[in-house]
Amino acid sequence: MNFIKRIFRSNMVDCPRCLGKGHVDLDDIKRLQKELYWTPGQCAYCNGIGKVPPDRIEKVSAGFEYLTVNLPSWERLKVINGDADALKRASKFKELIEKFVDEIVHLYYIENKEPGEIADHFLQKNSKRDYSEDEKQDLVNYIEGVIRSKIK
Repeated sequence: MNFIKRIFRSNMVDCPRCLGKGHVDLDDIKRLQKELYWTPGQCAYCNGIGKVPPDRIEKVSAGFEYLTVNLPSWERLKVINGDADALKRASKFKELIEKFVDEIVHLYYIENKEPGEIADHFLQKNSKRDYSEDEKQDLVNYIEGVIRSKIK
């Protein structure tokens, strides 16, 4: 089986997202300017292998926001194959993130709310009453990242 895998991977190239490591780190995220979309972890572009078929690079940008490890495998394949419905969902995902970021910016710069208050606002807005401190802290960290990204 390993021999067969080697034959089929021989024409593969290093993943342009993770640079062949199989995981995306902060340097990769910054290089691709996806700080507001991704966190470090397994690379969704190569599925953690570190190599991709050369035609994938032509089909899907390495910085395509929607292609994350959170996607079900069937959706990932649809995205990679350019399925129109999957690409519409990807567009809606990007719009949702952009609206979320815009609301954070408004709450921070216009309404002068602190990151913790903004996190509380979103948790209440989404009727999330049972959340852990870790979940809230993750949200606060994201909000602080958005604020830092807008200072640049």
